[in-house]
Amino acid sequence: MGRSDQTLYQQLYYPNISLKGEIALLGFKDNQYFPGDCYDMQLKNWNINSNWELNKKYDTIICLRTAYFAKNPKDFIRRCYEHLNEDGMLYVDWGLGDHWRFENYKIGWVKNGEHEYAYKEDNFLWSTTWNDKFLEDEQFKVFEKATRKFGYDNVKKTIYEEVPNVLEFERIDALFKTGYTTLTLWPEKKPQLYILVYGVKR
Repeated sequence: MGRSDQTLYQQLYYPNISLKGEIALLGFKDNQYFPGDCYDMQLKNWNINSNWELNKKYDTIICLRTAYFAKNPKDFIRRCYEHLNEDGMLYVDWGLGDHWRFENYKIGWVKNGEHEYAYKEDNFLWSTTWNDKFLEDEQFKVFEKATRKFGYDNVKKTIYEEVPNVLEFERIDALFKTGYTTLTLWPEKKPQLYILVYGVKR
């Protein structure tokens, strides 16, 4: 979690996440934001890039500010599906443009030999998701306009060039009845786009 927590929770997460039943929190080291069983690298009980298993099946899985570390986002989504009960809910988000740690702004994670990382130098960001419907999304349009000052004129093309693993939305739709909502932060500085995907297990 980072400096934009308060804005994201108040404007994106709390208004759109409904809790039900037993809850698993992936990438959470404590219950500061939601109740539930916490799984995190710091707790030594979960690593998004391992062949992870949870202790049981859950009614709700929440994974925020973490999915972009997944080298194989398709496998990550499949494992979430397998750990949900019937009609279980999944909430997961991806971000783009979080580059306040770096001098050179990037929409994605790799550009000119520089690979984005967070918290420690070998903790690289690898993935995002894409849906062509984003092109008509108002928050995406804000993000797209804000990135022009950094020389970007085609955000979709850039995502596929700068993000090593792009999870097509159809891959999520195959397992979940899905929806999404977006939020752009800091458009006047170094814009960030957050995409909250939610779905009911099919």
